[in-house]
Amino acid sequence: MDMRKGDALDLITSMAEVPDIIVTDPPYALRGDGDEHAISATVAIVLREAATRLRKGGWMLVMCAASWRSQAYMVESVRGIVEPVRTMTWCKPTARSKAQTSGPAFASVQVLVFKKGKSLVPSAPILDHITAPPVTNGRRAELPPEVADWMVSAYGQPGDLLLDPFAGSGAILAAADRLGMRSIGFEKNPLEIAA
Repeated sequence: MDMRKGDALDLITSMAEVPDIIVTDPPYALRGDGDEHAISATVAIVLREAATRLRKGGWMLVMCAASWRSQAYMVESVRGIVEPVRTMTWCKPTARSKAQTSGPAFASVQVLVFKKGKSLVPSAPILDHITAPPVTNGRRAELPPEVADWMVSAYGQPGDLLLDPFAGSGAILAAADRLGMRSIGFEKNPLEIAA
């Protein structure tokens, strides 16, 4: 597990390794105004740069809000480099978002699955959804270990190199470690690494 502290865009452009799989839960904007435009632009650029570095035949899993706007934004950020092939869903028992929208409250997160070129079919059959509450750490909600394991085990293989360009607490890196993978994560302000 290799957590690299710094700006994801700076770190991705200097990265020499070629990841076999990219799994990430980037920050995503719900309102799309003010500072959220800058966050969205940075996420799009980093995802695009990461996708260009992914090995041919590799997989990319990107979490996003359950809104069409968020999903379309993530798909467009990597268009022409990787191909969207499916979605998976993390269902939370209750909504936690403070975003006020019309219709249902956000209680799910979409996982967009992309492939780069011809990819092998994953060996482990899994369901396309999981239900788990988020882990709360003060004001932040962190990715639960069971959700990270579910995502990584769906497309990762022991020995693969996993990249998480928005590693946060390192939950995805820890899941890769549990699966026998090597992992690299980028984070400006890393929290305590998940076990």
